Amino acid sequence: MAIKNGKPNPLNYFNLRRVEFAAPHFKYDSINDFKPNIARNLDLWIRDNLNGRYYIGQDLTLDHNNSIIYITRIGFEQEKELSFFKIAYPQK
Repeated sequence: MAIKNGKPNPLNYFNLRRVEFAAPHFKYDSINDFKPNIARNLDLWIRDNLNGRYYIGQDLTLDHNNSIIYITRIGFEQEKELSFFKIAYPQK
C-alpha cells in the first residue's frame, strides 16, 4: 500500500519499485515534455499514491509534423495504476 495509508511497501524497502529499463509487459503513457523536474515530480507523486513497479524515462518520438521530439515516458506494471495515474495526476 501507499505510505499515506500507513502500511510500508516492501518494494520501497528493497528499492525495487522504480525500474531502470522499459519492460515490454508494462503499460505506457507519455508526456510531451522534457524537463528534469518533471521526472522528479512524477517519481514523488507515484511513490506517494501508487503501489506497484513503474518506469520513468526519456524517449524520442515523431510529432504530427514528422519532427523528432523528446517525451517523458511513464510505464506501470499494473494497468489499473496507469488508469489511476491518467485520472488523478494533477499536472498532466
